[in-house]
Amino acid sequence: MAKQTRITVIGGFLGSGKTTLLKRFLDWEFSLGNRPQVIMSEFGDFDIDGQIIADERLQVAAVTGGCICCTNRDELKNAIKTIIGAAPGSPLYIETTGVADPAGVVQAVTAFTANGDVFLSPVLVVYDASQHGNADKDAILIEKQLMTADWIILNKSDLVHEDMTEIIDDVTTVNPQAKVMPAVRCDINLADASTGTTAVFSAGAGAEPSAGDYRSFAFKLEARLSRPAFEKWLNSLPPDVVRLKGFVRFAGENGIFEVQKSRGQTSVTPFQTLRWMDATLVAITHPMPADNLVKSLAACAAPGEQKA
Repeated sequence: MAKQTRITVIGGFLGSGKTTLLKRFLDWEFSLGNRPQVIMSEFGDFDIDGQIIADERLQVAAVTGGCICCTNRDELKNAIKTIIGAAPGSPLYIETTGVADPAGVVQAVTAFTANGDVFLSPVLVVYDASQHGNADKDAILIEKQLMTADWIILNKSDLVHEDMTEIIDDVTTVNPQAKVMPAVRCDINLADASTGTTAVFSAGAGAEPSAGDYRSFAFKLEARLSRPAFEKWLNSLPPDVVRLKGFVRFAGENGIFEVQKSRGQTSVTPFQTLRWMDATLVAITHPMPADNLVKSLAACAAPGEQKA
């Protein structure tokens, strides 16, 4: 009897820690001697997260330029079909874009489960506990994501300055069926989170596309940047820039740097890679003009460099 293909869907809002959780799962699968497969969904046109998890042992299919819960659902189905055909029985992980309602992804996956060769393990939604109560324009989408979870991972719990019990009570009110797990850097029991099948098939029934309130802008940077100017630019971004991620190079510094910014949390860290990578940034925003972003980023080019 052929081994079943286990599909794991990882959802959650922008910057919550989905890719961190995915990397933990991949390392775990490799330690077990498995050959995990990955489908990465990027709302923008560049696959930033695919670059972050790149591994010579890993094949990553990227679905870019939209949302796999709605506009790119057919592309998601095609990617699943290709992977199942090429690597039957290999565990498959699908990381949704942060503006996706995982219910649409669950609906796409269930099209493959009828014959028993494929099953959907518990749906995992990563929630940034440190931003609890700060959802504002994103509250409805985040609530939809929580409703589709079998497991809600309260990530960044080490950054929470209030009673975690209140946060647990609030998310449990949204989804009483889900298991709720506080975590730091998504350090959870991976075996437990992979055991069984999803119980939440009805949460997304009739779900409407959720990505219409967001826009994506991509910047390919030919110039090295002035670090002080760039850090000032990062700290001055308007609230409608919900997420910024990617890679930059700085004048006078070797290597490439990974940039992450989400709802007030910013990091710029050296990125370890032996291959050449383009310096690229992706911003996900609420609807807003891009002109000021482009001009102000271009002004960060180091003296003597061509404009970004």
